[in-house]
Amino acid sequence: METVQGNSPIKNPKLVVAVAAFAAFIATFNETFMNVGFSPIMTALNIDAATVQWLATAYMLAAAVMVPVSAFAYRSIPTKPLFLLTTGLLLIGSIIGALSPTFTLLLIGRIVQGLGTGMLIPVGMNITLEAAPREKLGTYMGIMGSMTTLGPSSSVIIAGLLLSFWHWPVLQWTFAGLSLACFLFGVLFLPNIAKLTHPKLDAFSVALVGLALVGILYGVSTVFTENIIFAVAGIVIGILFLVLFVKRQNKLRAPLIDLKPLAVKPFKLGVIINMASLVTMFAMNIIIPIFMQSVLGVSSFSASLTLFPAIALCCILSPLAGRIYDKHGARILLPLGFVLIAIFAVALSLFIGSGSVWLLAVLYIPVIGGSALIIGPVQSLALSHLAPEQNPHGVTILSTGFQIAGCFGASLFTGVYFKVMTSYAVSGASMNEAGSAGFLAAGILTAVFALIGLVLAVRIGGYAKAIAARPRAPSI
Repeated sequence: METVQGNSPIKNPKLVVAVAAFAAFIATFNETFMNVGFSPIMTALNIDAATVQWLATAYMLAAAVMVPVSAFAYRSIPTKPLFLLTTGLLLIGSIIGALSPTFTLLLIGRIVQGLGTGMLIPVGMNITLEAAPREKLGTYMGIMGSMTTLGPSSSVIIAGLLLSFWHWPVLQWTFAGLSLACFLFGVLFLPNIAKLTHPKLDAFSVALVGLALVGILYGVSTVFTENIIFAVAGIVIGILFLVLFVKRQNKLRAPLIDLKPLAVKPFKLGVIINMASLVTMFAMNIIIPIFMQSVLGVSSFSASLTLFPAIALCCILSPLAGRIYDKHGARILLPLGFVLIAIFAVALSLFIGSGSVWLLAVLYIPVIGGSALIIGPVQSLALSHLAPEQNPHGVTILSTGFQIAGCFGASLFTGVYFKVMTSYAVSGASMNEAGSAGFLAAGILTAVFALIGLVLAVRIGGYAKAIAARPRAPSI
């Protein structure tokens, strides 16, 4: 039988949420930070593109597998040691990577980082749920949302700047510094705030969900390559393991992930809406720099700077959207966000061939601005309908959706872009025409996802935010 261990009082909720927000920033920052260095890594370690891509694929798979374990860990290990363990993995993995003389050691370091990242994002969200006053949940989830947007977007810019002056190991040393700072913030400012129930770990469930996520994410990430048979096989096998995992969770008295939150309709809709928004954000963040570099001949650093105005606005808009949600709910915010994404994704696609960097930067702002109006508020709305004891499981489901949306969005949209682009190029079209056609196809697909999200947003907008009964943190 589970016993609940009490938690420490939160003396400074603002500071605790700041630590969680910084953790969310570095965890998502690392999702794309190393990708910019693939070209110099290939040259330095004498490897090809297919090999270097495993730095992204293996990292993603390691992170995805650890996300479901985070719910068990959060209820079993005191908050502070758990936080230090996860940030410690990031630090250790970075040092291994920075000192690696071979690709194998670099890959090991990247996998160690992925293990930490997979737990750090949901742990940070759970800390925010514990520390934030319930009536201000939207504001603080908005801050977390801005950090998860700022992280992967700013990493491209910073990596491009660093590689303009130094060799690729500087990326690992830089992230080691960020990880060390987060570790020290945890030491100094983070109390043990989680209510521990010490559940029993079901190893078979861990194996099932691990194989399910590895199969699905590997298949999705390789579906547009020449290994289409292996990709489809991976997806099918992953789905089969997922079905077995779900059946097992429904039979266990203490499941690894309690799937009952998905029976709560506002939460289920919120998960889908959140993933739809994340898919469009990841897609645009990848496709725009690819087009600018391959078609317009812009440098990687200059291309990433095109994204900066939208990123800066998002950091302001996300907390503001959270405050609006706290006062007025999500009825207007979510539909407005998806309308902005749909309209300006198509507009961006139509004008992408103009070659005007400034025009692209301006049209991109409403796309990311729309995501900022959605992510924080919809997470707050979804989680507000769960009982406090369901929060760790709800956060795990949302975090797993984050990993799947990132992988799915990047793979699907880049795949569509290159397929259409190649088809036009083979038929004799110019590079600009082929690239513009590929981007238009990706833009229309973005609009389709946004319209699906809009329909669901209208449905979920009818649900008022719920205030679950639990001890409140001190007012801020």
